[in-house]
Amino acid sequence: MPLLEKIERLSLKATAKGTPEKGQVEGTEETPATNGTASAVASTNGAPPSQEAPPSYDINDSAEPAGPSPEELSAAFSNLQLSDVPGDIPSAHECLAHLKLLTAFHGLKEDIGYNDGLFGLWNARCEMVEDKESALARMREKRWALYIARAVERFEEWWVKVLCPMDNARRLQTKTMYVTNAELRDFTIQGKIMQWTTDMLPPIDVLMVWHAFMLNPRSYLEDCVRFGIVNVWTTGLPWPAVNAAIDTSFNYSVPEYAKIAFVEKTGHNWSNAEDSLNKSIACPRCSQQLEIPWTTCGLSEKPSPKELEELSGTGYGDRDLAFMCHKCGEEVNHDLLRVAKFRKDTENLIMKDWPLKGTIINPQTGAPDAPAQSEADQNPVAFPNRLVGVELRSKIIELLNPRGKTNPTMNDIKEMIEVAIKNKSIVKRVNHKSTFDSGILKRSERLSIRKMMSRYWDNSSLFALELGGAVIRQSVFVDKMVGLDWLHSPAAQQTMNRLMTKYRRFIQIIAQYPLHTAVPTLDVDLGWHTHQLSPRSYYDFTVRQCKKFIDHDDKIAEDTLEKSFEWTSKTYEKLWNEVYSECTCWYCEAIRSKHISNSGKIFGTSKHEKISNTFHTSGAAQLCPPSNSAHISSHNAVRTIEDSIRATTTERMRLARKMDLDRSYEKAQKRAKARGETLPPRDQYYYGAWGYPYMMYGPFMAYPMMGGMYYAGDPCVMPVGAGMPGNCAAGACAGAVGAGGCGGPGGCGSGGCGAGVGGCGGGGGGGGCGGGGGGGGGCGGGGGGGC
Repeated sequence: MPLLEKIERLSLKATAKGTPEKGQVEGTEETPATNGTASAVASTNGAPPSQEAPPSYDINDSAEPAGPSPEELSAAFSNLQLSDVPGDIPSAHECLAHLKLLTAFHGLKEDIGYNDGLFGLWNARCEMVEDKESALARMREKRWALYIARAVERFEEWWVKVLCPMDNARRLQTKTMYVTNAELRDFTIQGKIMQWTTDMLPPIDVLMVWHAFMLNPRSYLEDCVRFGIVNVWTTGLPWPAVNAAIDTSFNYSVPEYAKIAFVEKTGHNWSNAEDSLNKSIACPRCSQQLEIPWTTCGLSEKPSPKELEELSGTGYGDRDLAFMCHKCGEEVNHDLLRVAKFRKDTENLIMKDWPLKGTIINPQTGAPDAPAQSEADQNPVAFPNRLVGVELRSKIIELLNPRGKTNPTMNDIKEMIEVAIKNKSIVKRVNHKSTFDSGILKRSERLSIRKMMSRYWDNSSLFALELGGAVIRQSVFVDKMVGLDWLHSPAAQQTMNRLMTKYRRFIQIIAQYPLHTAVPTLDVDLGWHTHQLSPRSYYDFTVRQCKKFIDHDDKIAEDTLEKSFEWTSKTYEKLWNEVYSECTCWYCEAIRSKHISNSGKIFGTSKHEKISNTFHTSGAAQLCPPSNSAHISSHNAVRTIEDSIRATTTERMRLARKMDLDRSYEKAQKRAKARGETLPPRDQYYYGAWGYPYMMYGPFMAYPMMGGMYYAGDPCVMPVGAGMPGNCAAGACAGAVGAGGCGGPGGCGSGGCGAGVGGCGGGGGGGGCGGGGGGGGGCGGGGGGGC
């Protein structure tokens, strides 16, 4: 029997296994929609047979061969050799353990989304809507969005009540933010590896949030420094314990002691779904204890079709939270809760000397900022602490007084900052300068304001970013990894080794071209993500290779992502004489076609043309079908919201880019025809997690999350432009700044703030990604951080 046929049979058998065993949530479950069969043929990752051919394995040819046993299907990951001490870079076994974890997350997502009646959301209500399939998909998305919002709250409790005591944590204070403080200065080198067991692991939803948090390396480092959990940061995700908790059917199971300990220490049930359907909070104005339902979407006995289509709701886990306090009579909404969080942090700055979020990490190096004590009064990174603590504290605290402004928002705080930084006398007073010194805000101080504000937009949590949105964006990557199904490939080990080779090359591109944004393919991204889950190892490696701590921004405008991916692909081909994206979809073929210069015909076949021809003539392309190959990783792609003038300019550039891609696709079609092949169609439907189709021009575009589902805003949308809601304070951006790209070496805006996109927040998260990646390692992926 031919080898490829054997592999195909293996893939079909793996697909027939179905979803992981249910049991995370009690209730009646739907049958998940089938999203297609993942072919194991692509598990070679497109390597030419002469270099990376899948190994043969001992199966006797017969008329009717028996399918592989469960043991054979799980052979690649059933006996992984993992260490508590991370290596320089991840091993193949760590990558496989990561894939196991992602598959468990995927099973959890299906368990939740298809659990009829969870959180009071019943499928029967969708019968009232004209487009029933769309309504069902939205209902499933809503269950998942609520589940994630609750998971973030549970993670916050676990962080404070379990991780911090486990590490004997001590909060950072501004008076110790000097080079003489070894705990701060040497944070990245002084931690000890902790020995984790399965008894210490949290529920899978909490583990999922922790996983997504680590995939924002600079934000995670910042919060570990703020809370003083150095050993937790040094250890990273405890792979031996996590792997031991996930069986070969991808069920997550821990000893009973772990469940009892979690319940006792956090006050939450082990199962997310068994926690209360009400959220208990104190009114930000009068401190009255309130019991707010997590969602009101299932409460109406006779909902209108519009209510069923929008599923917005007014509960705590709904985007349009509106709850009247029965004591003070004021409405509690998400805007008020975000202001309350900023006010609380201002009080902590004054009373406890705890620095504000976004004022600890040096934007150039990515390391904790520890200036000399003599320079502390003018340290630009800590400028927001001085501005808020000295000049704005009274105004901010008064925002929530009973006689304060009605319905305050973060925009009010942004306006306070705008007024203050325009006043030279205030700037001089905050920086302890004399009358004769300049009171003009420095560029580095503007950057610090943007970084600090990015931590509070759409984010009322303890952390430097809104973690629920990070989980949702990561779930797009999870779905793609599960679709590739490398775990059940007979060449899984070789695939992991090959992608780690590509990952090393990817980091080399970042180091060699610090003013560009490098965008990973899916295989490279798996290696990159796996490395970030060992923060100390990843920090040491990127600092050694790139001279700075490379960030991994999980929010980047889809236009920037697409242009940067083309540059990355061309650069990779130039350096290593191999195609970058081992995929034959229309987009990847068009990108490779763009690399081939028409003028090359005059002088013979160009280098890029030879590389493309070899990919096809070697037989490698035949192993890389469009439906199951590692092309551009776009889980972090977001759509931008812009002011009218900027939007007009962007739309013109987008149309020009589309026309350029169309021409490249036509050129690729001609080349395919000359080889006797046919390219896949350009316009096609993509399928979301719930089996509902949607149109996208290309795989680089942002996942179209159904609006109104997630309480902290659309995780796949980012505002762009100075002064836009959820963006920079006017005056904190230099020149024609996009959206708070951080600028300078290590920032996210090449040569400033990123002429295009990026963000000071846009969803509370991530700090920006624009303008070409800016100097490596800043909030936009560090000059090489596409993802």
